[in-house]
Amino acid sequence: MKKKNKLLLILSLLLMPTVVFASSGDDSFPIGIALFMEAFVSIHMSIFVLKPLSEMFSKTNYKKTFWTLFIIRAVILIFCDLFVSSFIAIFDFLAVFVGAFIIVPICAAITKTKIKKRSNQIIKTNPSIKTATTSVTKGELKCAKCGALIQSSDKFCSNCGEAINNNEIIQKVPVSPSDFDKMYCLTEDEMLDEFLNKELNKAGIDKSTNLIPSDVLKRKKILNIIFSVLIFVFITLIFFHFPIATYIIGIIILFIFFKVTRNYDLIKYLKKQLKARPEEKISNIVMSVKNTFISDNSKNIFIISLVVAVMLPLIIFSSPRILYERVDGGYAVRYYIFGLTNFKTATIPETHKNEKVLSMRGNSFSNMPFLKEVNLPDTITEIRGQAFKNDKSLKKIKLPKNLKYLGGGSFENTSIVNIEIPNSVTYIGGEVFKNATKLKSVKLSKNISEIRGSSFENCKSLKEIDIPDKVTRIGGHAFYGNTSLKKVNISENSMLQEIGSSAFRLCDNLREITIPRDTYVNERAFKESPTDVKIFGEFGVDESKYKYNSFLYFSVNQIENVNKYRRDSESYNSYITLKDIRVNGDYNEYDLLYTNSSGESINFTLTKDIPYKEINDDLLFSTSSDYVFDKSRSSLALDVYYN
Repeated sequence: MKKKNKLLLILSLLLMPTVVFASSGDDSFPIGIALFMEAFVSIHMSIFVLKPLSEMFSKTNYKKTFWTLFIIRAVILIFCDLFVSSFIAIFDFLAVFVGAFIIVPICAAITKTKIKKRSNQIIKTNPSIKTATTSVTKGELKCAKCGALIQSSDKFCSNCGEAINNNEIIQKVPVSPSDFDKMYCLTEDEMLDEFLNKELNKAGIDKSTNLIPSDVLKRKKILNIIFSVLIFVFITLIFFHFPIATYIIGIIILFIFFKVTRNYDLIKYLKKQLKARPEEKISNIVMSVKNTFISDNSKNIFIISLVVAVMLPLIIFSSPRILYERVDGGYAVRYYIFGLTNFKTATIPETHKNEKVLSMRGNSFSNMPFLKEVNLPDTITEIRGQAFKNDKSLKKIKLPKNLKYLGGGSFENTSIVNIEIPNSVTYIGGEVFKNATKLKSVKLSKNISEIRGSSFENCKSLKEIDIPDKVTRIGGHAFYGNTSLKKVNISENSMLQEIGSSAFRLCDNLREITIPRDTYVNERAFKESPTDVKIFGEFGVDESKYKYNSFLYFSVNQIENVNKYRRDSESYNSYITLKDIRVNGDYNEYDLLYTNSSGESINFTLTKDIPYKEINDDLLFSTSSDYVFDKSRSSLALDVYYN
């Protein structure tokens, strides 16, 4: 009894890993759907896992073992649904496959090994079948009365005392292999098949007949109904737009179930009867089975139930349906079920049961390949993660004007072309537009503080984007693979502090970007991109174009020689004069006069927006940094580059 209890404990613990996994799952999984799934999965768990295990480990009282395991499983599932996470229903679904294809075969192999060590089953048949049991050595004699072995010189039988009459002595002859029926040279299983075939012939039963035992017919009808229910569930799941892997698994389940349940064989059925009644003669079992034969009409029931299973969900979901979830202050869209007559557009109403629709839960519209347009009410304030993920045809959507939260992966792998995120949004999750390859323009909310990792990864059609001033971080892979991106506009008032790893990697057309002075740039941020990173207030000059450079510092009306030493230079004995310093708002502007060695003059002005002047291909004047434009300054510092 102790061993049995230990075994039950071990088997019950098979479900415990699912508790651990489920505890980190999606808490928003509806408990109603979870209970429905668990009830449905219970059928297959019972047939393909619990029942076989019970029969393997409890030969005498397997029903009690089965119900013990069944109750343990039910208690664990209900406990998790209420106190851990209803997401355990998904792992319970996967547990059927683990149990049926891994645990049961392993246990079957173990129990089969143990059975082989036991004595072989005695096959009982008609006594008219002549068999040889022993072989003896030639020349041995036996008593005619009791059959005991005697010697030819004996006058009385040592066993019964009968006087030996030489005429009554029976001589045994050796038995040769040819005296045996060839069927005894077969394996045990093949020998049993031969016995059964002989008994079927004697009983006048044709194995190809349309007649089958009544209990088999009953079982076939039940399995046909279960198969129809599976078909109904499978078609229903299509309207719930689960990931494609769900439907692939479903097709595999349907195929396996169909093949296994319709594979009826009379010989196999008789073998099961023999195992169930090992003490009964084969001929009696065959005749008792024959007496229960009835016509097989399960095909008609199968066709009718199949038609009902296909048509019923088509009728139920002929038009779209919306599943709601109660939240504080109103309702949330838990799931949108598309209809047979409308699967290209979706509209969410402002109210449900006279209360506002406030949010959309994760995956509420995901995996709808034909959805093109969505209309959302302005009452919605949050859209949770992956809400429209994998809606490959989705092109048009207007976000609610009061939206505050946009979850990660919301528009991943969609065909959105243009989108404007209202300024009410304060949070945008990562991967929000990942693989949205047709996205051409996007206007971000001014109130977000971060562009999270992979937000615009592989948006290959995006050409330009404005980074809001309040953004402090651009996460890793944020614009990875944006091959059409040419301009990233960051203002001087930007609060940007960090650009993460591979944020602008493989941006083939991003030639230049200007960022704040204190921004940290990861060393891999612009890897494999031809981007020249500039800093506000620092004016980059391609110094490779010039042989020489110098520094000038002068005041108003002061004249400085640009180059008085390099006689081979084009700028030799040329001059620069600071004519005036004018204050424009908060910044200085500098009026200058350049005079070359021939007396020709060029007037120009340096401003904060135009901080340099290229006189010709061999001479350029540039302010060294933006501090020179401070209106409190009364002088000018210039960098001079010349050949």
